[in-house]
Amino acid sequence: MSRKKKIEVNLGYACNNECKFCLNNFPIEKRKFIPFQTAAEKIKEFKNKGYEILGFLGGEPTIYPKIISLLKLSKDIGYKRVDLVSNGRRYADFNFSQEVSQSANVRFYLSIHSCREEIEDYLTSRKNSFREKIQGLKNLIFLKKRGLIKENIFIDTVITKPNYKTLPGIILFYFRNFRIKNFSFKFVRPQGKALKNFEKIVPEYSNVLPYLKKAFLLAKTLKINFSVSNFPFCLLKKAKIDKECLGELRNNEFERKAWNLYEKNKEFEVANREKKWIACLEECQKCVYNGICPGIWKKYLKHFPLPKIKAIHQWK
Repeated sequence: MSRKKKIEVNLGYACNNECKFCLNNFPIEKRKFIPFQTAAEKIKEFKNKGYEILGFLGGEPTIYPKIISLLKLSKDIGYKRVDLVSNGRRYADFNFSQEVSQSANVRFYLSIHSCREEIEDYLTSRKNSFREKIQGLKNLIFLKKRGLIKENIFIDTVITKPNYKTLPGIILFYFRNFRIKNFSFKFVRPQGKALKNFEKIVPEYSNVLPYLKKAFLLAKTLKINFSVSNFPFCLLKKAKIDKECLGELRNNEFERKAWNLYEKNKEFEVANREKKWIACLEECQKCVYNGICPGIWKKYLKHFPLPKIKAIHQWK
């Protein structure tokens, strides 16, 4: 059976946050969006190539000046779904949330990194960002209950040193208060601002795993969707986290490409994008998941000892 085709279009690096773990270290005031005509031409081009699902990335796509026009265009030319990855702050404006939800069949991915205001605002470097995200989430839940949003709402959390001990609390908070049933946890990549702020932001795998396991077991108890990415598979296997929760294996069902105006290699296979930054370890070469597992970043190993990596031959 052929894989579904998904294209992710980066609209530019402009953002209303300045997250301490951002992959981009370019000054916030100098970041720009791509022209509307360029974006429109590219999403038409990829639709003609057979792509069914469109994703908009940033920066922050909700502050793109013509985001509603792009959403409407994607619907008009036949994309089945649009994945909108956002920090969620603009959804605090109910009228905007409603307009987005009516423009296309949108799946909302909200980047929320804590259940505590002080941690969220610290990580985003924006006061009141937590309150705006919570209000935005409330607005989306309201619209979903009234049938204006058909897709599920996802919470994406980057695992960092300030928040890793609260991973179970994040699930409990958003499940109890908003009945969110889809959570994705991604270990921070030591790149851009995260590399610059390494000591404050990047935790050691061994410290994170006990809390990640608790979050996984809680999700299993509550029967909610849980996934984890950017973590060596063998460490997750040792922690007895189910294989079905590995984000990279889930994403493997798609033929995923991304397009970015600001990269020399404008169009690339997502699965191959970061290989040059990953340590090439002997055990990894023996593993059945070599090439799918995210491995360990070379920059990580400059600060922390090599964890006990062991090739997987069969996941029982």
